[in-house]
Amino acid sequence: MKYSQLDRITLLEPGQKLVGERTLAADEEYLQDHFPRFPVMPGVMMLEALHQAAVWLIRMSPDFDSALVLVREVRNVKFGDFLSPGETLTIEAEIFKTDGPMTTVKAIARKGDRTTVAARLILESCSSGDPEHLDTDTDLKRLAREQFFQLYGDCPPVAALVQPGENTSPTMTP
Repeated sequence: MKYSQLDRITLLEPGQKLVGERTLAADEEYLQDHFPRFPVMPGVMMLEALHQAAVWLIRMSPDFDSALVLVREVRNVKFGDFLSPGETLTIEAEIFKTDGPMTTVKAIARKGDRTTVAARLILESCSSGDPEHLDTDTDLKRLAREQFFQLYGDCPPVAALVQPGENTSPTMTP
């Protein structure tokens, strides 16, 4: 993942809700062009922060059962405020509805008490479609779990999910 849009997870209720934070650094690669004299986080990156929070929430519900979580639709996207370097987004993703492999997530990102972006994301949990003998789905689930704990394992709500003696360190690079 080139652009991780969550720095830390502050609340995790698997199957229900995830809250995370993202502080925009002044040296972000995309700020060179967006905009040189008025650097702000692009709206699509704010939306990506909502998407990443929703995907991690679905992957944790329950325990990385899906090989892939794909965005199928994004509805009611509303942008409110800019995010400048040094400012922090608080991102909330909450499962609104689950219907088979489809999950609707209500997500919002705020800067203090001001909304920067809000949307409903409809995501599908699915397999890779590869033949079972290739074990692609097993590998994808394992790699997603390892990446999650590598990125967020030191966050208290995530660390609390690790069983004593459980190995969450990466064993293979994607």
